[in-house]
Formats: sequence, C-alpha cells, structure tokens
Amino acid sequence: MSKRVPSGCEKRKKRKEEQEKILKLPKINSFFSSAVPYEENTINSNITQPNTKPTALNDTTLNIIESFTTEPEHSSSKVIPNVEPSITLNDTTSDKSDIIETFTPEPALSSSTDLDLTCRYPSDRGKFSDKVLDAQTKRLIMSFGPCKPDINFPRNDSNRKFSIEYYFMNTKSGFKIPRTWLCYSIILDMVYCETCWLFADRLNKNYYSNWVDGVNDWQHLAQKISKHESSTQHIEAVQVRSLWNKNKIIDEQLERQISEEADFWRNVLERTIKIILFLTTGNTALRGKEGKFGDCNKFAEGNFLRTVRLLADYDPVLNKLISNDKDCVKYLSHTIVNELIEILSSEIVKKICDEIRTSQYFSLIMDSTQDLTKVDQLSIIIRYVKVNYEEHKFEIKESFIGFYELKHHTAKDYEQLIRKIIIKLNLDITKCRGQGL
Repeated sequence: MSKRVPSGCEKRKKRKEEQEKILKLPKINSFFSSAVPYEENTINSNITQPNTKPTALNDTTLNIIESFTTEPEHSSSKVIPNVEPSITLNDTTSDKSDIIETFTPEPALSSSTDLDLTCRYPSDRGKFSDKVLDAQTKRLIMSFGPCKPDINFPRNDSNRKFSIEYYFMNTKSGFKIPRTWLCYSIILDMVYCETCWLFADRLNKNYYSNWVDGVNDWQHLAQKISKHESSTQHIEAVQVRSLWNKNKIIDEQLERQISEEADFWRNVLERTIKIILFLTTGNTALRGKEGKFGDCNKFAEGNFLRTVRLLADYDPVLNKLISNDKDCVKYLSHTIVNELIEILSSEIVKKICDEIRTSQYFSLIMDSTQDLTKVDQLSIIIRYVKVNYEEHKFEIKESFIGFYELKHHTAKDYEQLIRKIIIKLNLDITKCRGQGL
C-alpha cells in the first residue's frame, strides 16, 4: 500500500496552524516583572463585557482580555463539586455599621520580589506585576495571607460598590463558607482571584485574564464569582496550588536535611583540624605503616586515625562518622590531611605577613640544609617588632615562614630566591634592614 502524500492545501493549512501556535507563544520580556504604576483613573474603570464565549486572543504578551457573559439574576449558579450552590446576593448591599475604615489608595511598589510589611495589606495585587511571579514571591504572598480588607469600599459611576459579603459563600442550609481565593485590591479597586493570579496556566489557549487582572464591574458580581470558581482554569489552579504546597513541604524537609548534613560535616572538619593542630604542634608523626582507617591492625593506622578512634568513644559526631559503612566516605585519608595542613599553613603565613606589614622594619634569617631526600632547602625566618598601641607594649618576634627549594648555592641564586619569596608574600623589601645567614 503506497504512502499517502498530503495535498498542497493540507500543507498550507498545517503551516498556517503552526504559525498561529508560534504567535501565541509569549515573548521573553513577558517573563520579567515590572512595576505597576498607580493611576487614579484605574479605580473607577469598568471591564467591558461582550456577550461572547471565552477565547484566547493572539496577544504575544498573553494579556488576554475576556469577559463573562451576563446572566439573569434568577439563573442558577454553578459551583465547585461537593459545595452547595451559593445564594445570589443583592448587588447594592447596604453599608455595615461596624465598618470604620475608609478607602485610602496606597502607592504601588517598584519591585515584585519583596513585600512591604510596613503597610496594612502587603499582599495587595496592585503592588505586583501581572507577569509570572517567582517561587519566593509566591511563598511570601501565601505566607502573609490573602488581601481581604474590611473598609468603606468606594462606589463607581453606577453607584455600585464591592461588599465584604462576597468573601463568603452562603449555602442553602445557612452556612457561610469563606472564599479564600477571592481578594480585593485597594490600589486597583478591583476584586481578583489570588489562586489564578499565582498558579493559572498562562500558556493555555483557553486562558482568560479577567480574574487575574481584576474585575471592577459590580453588576451581577455574584454570578461572575460563581461562574469563575466553577471554571476549569480556576479548578486547575487550585489543584496546582495544592500540589505546590505539598512540594513546598518536601522542599523544606530537603533543606532541613541538607542543613543537618552540612552541620555534621562542619563539626567533623572542626574536630579534624583540632586533632591535626594537636599532633603537629608536638611534631608528632600523623600516619602509620598503613595509614588506612579500619585496618585489622589498629596500631598500623597511625597517630591521627588512632586519635580519631579514641575521641569517637566520647564524641557523638566522630562516633557517627566511624560507625558508617566501610564504603561511605569519611574524609580521613592522608590526602585530605595534607590538604588541611597546607590550608592551615597558608592561613598562618598570611597572618604573620599581616603583622610584618604593620611593623616599620624587619630582618631576614636564613639557613640552608638537606632533607632526607637529599634536596637542598632554604629555611626563612623573619624578625620584626609587633607593637600593641592600645596597651603601649611591643614584642620582638621571630616567625618561621617556610622551606623553599634551593637549586644552586651562589650569591645570585640566594638573592633571586629571596626577592621571589618577598614578592610572593607581598612584603616591602625597602623595609628590610638586616639579614643573617
């Protein structure tokens, strides 16, 4: 059976569909947050509501504007499963006598990553961008709670206004169920869905931004609320928020586990360094014949590993370390010990050089000798005066700097090596007032 080749019309149709999909993708600048300027005319602005079904426009920034269809007041409202239908509220609800606050717009923040905890409602939608927020900002907004002010809400041109009664769903049995997702922005004078704002899929072709940008048309608001909370977009956003909360708990546990692991190895490192300093101060050999931890012959482990084993009987950190499986890393090998010794020696030399730089003058004391490998080495000691200006005391110190390989024994070779060492230590050679060989 021969393979069917699509016709030219089908190819053009397929190419057109692919181009439309590409146009619906957001631009890269849509993922960057920007400050939301506050304008007074946005408070009383109304959202246009054409009698059309929700559709996604070809707006690359995904600022899709869609309105709800106007429904009669006597029509029934759909609700989320397992929740009884809500009772339609009167749009012109009278003022409550216990409302004592007045409407005072707050300026918008210039950054969407920090919450201004000094203001009354730091999670107000008007303080943030409508772009996709980062996880840290979402966590801050959710930790503070939804923005549900109880104020004297302003009226629009139609003499309508928002009411705190919309924060609750009234069931037929007389119970009030709070709508945790419904929030009111004092800055924008709009109601919005916090869940859809934070977790709605903006790349979905059926995405509509009414309850993300905000709604300020108070006519038939009860029907619009019921329609939104039963919409697919809202239900999916609620599911994502629930999963996000579970993942956040997992992340917290992982962070706690990582922190505990870091503290454990920090304590191991501290004890290892103290053991090395204790042994090297007495010029004691660290490694033994074998130099491996866990050998059958414990006397062949060396002084360092035997000291670790001794302290493990009294210290829980080292006891946990040596109790691990044989295949688990312990960071007690001679390579790690040598690296720690080099780091410690470099830090000590650095502190000595800092003291030398503060002194007025210094002198050099040098001596050359051979080690066991028949390599000529030059030992350098610097003599200087350490002055304590606070206590009006001074101390003459002679500090050992280190051993340096000496290849030749001429005066020129000594001079070049000494100059190289002084430059490496970042010392001022003009302060050198004497030398001894």
